[in-house]
Amino acid sequence: NLYKSIEAGQTEGIKPKQLETLKAQKDQAYMSQKLSRIITDIPIEVDLVECRLRNYDTAKVIELFKELEFKSLINKIPKADGQNGHREAEKAPISPITSPLTPLGRTKADYHLIIDENELNKLIRQLNQETIVVIDTETSSMNALEAKLVGVSFAWQEGEAYYVQVLNNPKFVKMLQPVLEDNRLLKYGHNLKYDYQVLLNEGIKLTPLAADSMIASYLLNPGSRQHDLDTAVFNEFGHQKIAIEELIGKGKNQITMAEVTPEQISDYACEDADYTLRLANVLMPRLMRDKTDEIFTKIEMPLIPVLARMERWGVKLNTNHLKKLEKELAADLAKLEKKIYKLCGTEFNINSPSQLADVLFNKLGLETREIKKIKTGISTAAAELEKLVDLHPVIKEIQQYRELQKLQSTYVQALPELISEIDDRVHTNFNQTIAATGRLSSTEPNLQNIPIRTELGNEIRKAFVPDQGFTLLSLDYSQIELRIAASLAKDEALLEIFRKGEDVHAATASRIFNVPLGEVTPGQRRDAKTINFSVLYGVSAFGLSSRSEMSRAEAKEFIDKYFEAFPGVAKYIADTIEETKKRGYVVNPLGRRRYLPEIRSSNFQVRSAAERAAVNMPIQSLSADIIKMAMIEIDKQFRDDENIRMLLQVHDELVFEAKKGMEESYAKDIKEIMESAYTLQAGVVVDAKSGQNWGEMEKIT
Repeated sequence: NLYKSIEAGQTEGIKPKQLETLKAQKDQAYMSQKLSRIITDIPIEVDLVECRLRNYDTAKVIELFKELEFKSLINKIPKADGQNGHREAEKAPISPITSPLTPLGRTKADYHLIIDENELNKLIRQLNQETIVVIDTETSSMNALEAKLVGVSFAWQEGEAYYVQVLNNPKFVKMLQPVLEDNRLLKYGHNLKYDYQVLLNEGIKLTPLAADSMIASYLLNPGSRQHDLDTAVFNEFGHQKIAIEELIGKGKNQITMAEVTPEQISDYACEDADYTLRLANVLMPRLMRDKTDEIFTKIEMPLIPVLARMERWGVKLNTNHLKKLEKELAADLAKLEKKIYKLCGTEFNINSPSQLADVLFNKLGLETREIKKIKTGISTAAAELEKLVDLHPVIKEIQQYRELQKLQSTYVQALPELISEIDDRVHTNFNQTIAATGRLSSTEPNLQNIPIRTELGNEIRKAFVPDQGFTLLSLDYSQIELRIAASLAKDEALLEIFRKGEDVHAATASRIFNVPLGEVTPGQRRDAKTINFSVLYGVSAFGLSSRSEMSRAEAKEFIDKYFEAFPGVAKYIADTIEETKKRGYVVNPLGRRRYLPEIRSSNFQVRSAAERAAVNMPIQSLSADIIKMAMIEIDKQFRDDENIRMLLQVHDELVFEAKKGMEESYAKDIKEIMESAYTLQAGVVVDAKSGQNWGEMEKIT
């Protein structure tokens, strides 16, 4: 009917651009109609009685679902009827299976609840004879700092586990303390940092932390972010664990573990401990096979208590500064809002993607050809707006509006709400198992995403202040990734720049723009800086032009000149990509791996992204490992020193609180540790600064 109307010239109500598209893509429209139409005339006879569910091999279905990673469907598999060999649908309604435990050879009787003192004594005597034990805690909260210990489960033999309820029973906690602190008994767990912190709340120092199956899972598959126990167990064993919602519910009616009976908790807690042990027994040998066991034992595991202590210290906030900043931002946003309305000629909800799209693409008529289409229409995501920057002045104003609003909601308004009532400080979480490169990430709040080089980002940093009588101390690796790149590439020209102590970006500009070092302009240095980082991460001429003010032709010319000036870097990039294609993974000098099978993809975009990741990974991951090794050594030396506290790690920077008057002495010692953590041909240099807030710091010796 639509096309009949168009052919008859009846096009009222159809927008000009839509009409043009409809005419140009008539064949595709009819093809789409054909593809979406249900075919009802296929000559197949169907006997519905024969379609009823018959008896089947449940184990085989589970195995297949495991292979296909149909995790959410496992619990919905209908039971097979082994009695009559055929299920009459009317008489036997389909019911979901419970956790398929029997294929793994254990019965419910192997899980034990301990609420009796005599039974606990027996358990402790048994634990004293073991060399390895899995520990798992049940608590009243996911916030480790505020969590109250409800119980502890133990497992040292697959298929057998014990749960000890300790809630409101300080005697049981005291009885368990010697076992939990026994240096001879190796402690395994899944997300041990949480258990470590919860037990610290009870005055117990869990030691030694020998193996964390969550970290083992991550090292073996760093490209995945799903390393929680339920997912890891399902992926490895095809076993659907008891869901915590079965105990505490969900939504507004959710309760805490402290409100659940010990009898209800026991099987759940025992299963956690049992399957953590099974998982560790499978994953640990694989770490050795992949030669990632040293990263595990020498970096990731020793780092757990270091991060736990940093999280517990937290950092102090100047809330008055944030309140003042909030008012200023509100005024700036109101001005931007008026400016956007004026440029668009109408008022609308700037935060509504559909309303924004309507204004940009219908009212203003901006080009949509290269803009992504999504379910709700034309996308107004950040990457899509970037393509429109040169088409209308309102785009830059919208980008600025979004940036201010994001910082306002994410930090200025949110940070004061996150101050703990326990110590009046903000406590972030450092995650070891998220970034594929091995970098730590920070969440709740994310303190690594505060913009570094913007005025507003610096204003937010000013809100982070030291405790009374202390000074903030920052130590930052200087140009660490470029130094690593020069060292890995063995590029003599680049290495020479670092050996001479020259400004690497100015020296690069001198070479690619062919001007004396002393005559390099700020603009040339800025372009060289962009090229330095872009080329080392495999960015193409198109990518470089989109990140700078260069045309694509200029970007290509400068990349070519860069490789002429630094041929070792060009060879390193080509060799790394080629080696990764052969092996299917890339590895850094310490043995950390990242699997990139997509580097062999026939899809250009997929393959190019993998090639960039292959070039990036050894550089960024070694940088991450260097600072981790430094953190472990710093913690070892200053753990018991009351005058210095390690608070934050933000990429290449460590932030401390140091006793006033002692900051220079500590800076000297910490700088020495950081610079000697790993040896690079290009050298390792650390800059130290101190001040009374994180945004205003001055360089010190």
